[in-house]
Amino acid sequence: MTTGSRVVALVKRQPRPLWLDILFEVAILVGVYLIYSISRGSIDATASSALQHARDLIDLEKAMGIYAETDIQSLFIDSSFMTHFANVLYTICYYPSVFLFAFWAYWRHRSKYKFMRTVFVISAAIAFVVFATYPMAPPRFFDGNPNHVALGAENLGFVDTIADHWHANQSPDQKFYNPFAAMPSLHFGWALMVGIGIWWMTGSRWGRALGVLLPIGMFFGITSTANHFILDAVAGAMAIGISFGLAALIFKYKNRRNLRNGTPQEL
Repeated sequence: MTTGSRVVALVKRQPRPLWLDILFEVAILVGVYLIYSISRGSIDATASSALQHARDLIDLEKAMGIYAETDIQSLFIDSSFMTHFANVLYTICYYPSVFLFAFWAYWRHRSKYKFMRTVFVISAAIAFVVFATYPMAPPRFFDGNPNHVALGAENLGFVDTIADHWHANQSPDQKFYNPFAAMPSLHFGWALMVGIGIWWMTGSRWGRALGVLLPIGMFFGITSTANHFILDAVAGAMAIGISFGLAALIFKYKNRRNLRNGTPQEL
């Protein structure tokens, strides 16, 4: 590439204005949410398979010796305070933590934010494919609730703490809600992603402690509220690991191309 053509390329590839870049990032988040809503599918068509997949997962966990969800839940449900604490972990450590992290990372560590945003999008894509092809009922469906029994679920002693203590509507017939999206657990996967991002972007001991505690808190949040099995969390961690690897390959390719063309990187 000649000097003149490099100058032309740089002029053509100027970074986006701040307002346009913010709009672009918001559009990505909204797009991911809309795709999730569309991926909901037909509840009637997936209920039986989702319940059977959950039974198969329980059998696998028992074979592995890690079926401990009811034991974990018993540590929380005997106390009203602990039950509410578990519900807070499940809710606050999810979308609020993701959005707060995105806001902080965008303003303070924008280049690293772009990488983490790419991880977020890839992990969402992976999860959406699994949601559509391998529906999984969460443990709370096996709580003896008449609505769940009508779908074919037996009572395995779980308690739906969100519904029972916060009186939240977790009925499977809600619009724009996928009750069979337990595998992989994006609650745990994205909490792990945010934790890794915080650890990467801050040198503060308190910040890094938060990065470690966030996925740990979410693990207990998803299991103590009967919203995910242990292997759902493992699958969520695997989805994040794959997403980090793919994002690294994408950025490596973009860096090489930009160095070759002499143009600034912008994703």
